[in-house]
Parts: sequence; C-alpha cells; structure tokens
Amino acid sequence: MSSLVDPHRRDDLPTNMTIDEFFDWLDTHEDHYELVDGTPIMMPFVKRAHARIVSNFDFCLQSRIDRLQYMVTQGDFAIRTGPRSIRFADVLVEPSNDDLAGRISERTVLIVEVLSESTARIDFNRKRLEYLGLADLDTYVIAAQDEPRLWVWQRTPAGWPEAAEVLTEGSVAVPSLGVSLPLAEIYRGVHTIEGKTGAT
Repeated sequence: MSSLVDPHRRDDLPTNMTIDEFFDWLDTHEDHYELVDGTPIMMPFVKRAHARIVSNFDFCLQSRIDRLQYMVTQGDFAIRTGPRSIRFADVLVEPSNDDLAGRISERTVLIVEVLSESTARIDFNRKRLEYLGLADLDTYVIAAQDEPRLWVWQRTPAGWPEAAEVLTEGSVAVPSLGVSLPLAEIYRGVHTIEGKTGAT
C-alpha cells in the first residue's frame, strides 16, 4: 500500500524525525504517511480492486483465527521496522494485547501487502528486507492486484527462504496461525479462480 516513489516525496517535509515526533506530526495531517529513515513518505490512494483484496484477506483471517488470541488490522496500525522507520501494512496480524492505547505492533506474526504500480518495487525489495528483519514475523505475503497471484515467504527453523513461493491457485497456509486461506476467497469479486466466480 505504501510507496517510496519520487512523486510522493515533498520538499517541505521534515527530516530526521524520531518515531514519537512522527506520531505527533502525523496527528496534524490528514494524508497518510509512513516514516522512512526519519522522513515522512506519503502513501498513495488505492483503487477498489486493492481495497477488496485487502477486505477479503481480513474476512478470511477474521473467520478462521481465534480472535481472543490474535488481532487483525487493515492499513492503520504501525509496525516499527527501524529506529526511525514506521510502516503501515495493508493487513497485519498480531497477538492480542491489552494495551488498547498502543499505536505500534510489537509482535507482528503475518503481514500482507497488495501490489500497485507505484509500490511493487518497494514491496519486493526494501520493504521486504525490513519486514523479514522483524523478530516475530512468520509469514510475509505480497498479493498481485491485476491477477490472482501470491508471493509467500514463510520463516523456517533455518530462517527465511531466498525466494518466495508463488501461488496462483489453491490456498496459502499460515502455520503460525493454524489457518489456510483459499485464493478463490482472497480474490472474490476481483478474479475468477478454478472455475469459481469471483462475484459476491
């Protein structure tokens, strides 16, 4: 969802911000931003297909996980990926936490990003490296928007694989959550998979 491409940079943005300063600054702005190495980066607006895929992921997860143990959020809960970096993933799952005033996910288990033209380079490269550096992350998923295709990184006892598993049908398993998410449901209303209609 987020982007680091030049069109979203502004010359008048502050630099060298701490995370606390960023949140204070963010509270005074209506646009959506991430913090990258101390500089706010504007996040692009999304299209309906993007929003529907994110909503489908959320529904699939909410209907399968134990919601007493885990919380699912869409795009508005922060992930600290560095000393001066904050990301907002399209979908994240974290263990339930009683700190209802908290603004940062301290133990992110699953992250999903849905591709757009402006975010693909970042989602596959810099952001992927940031996410895979998180101590508690088990699964990172990138979902294509223009076709039913997922790139999945699963942490193993040996660490992260060098390349993603690519799925165009079937289901994506998330072992740490004990769930499996069918691509036909993830892309419902956007693409047809295995003869099933994507219409709602």
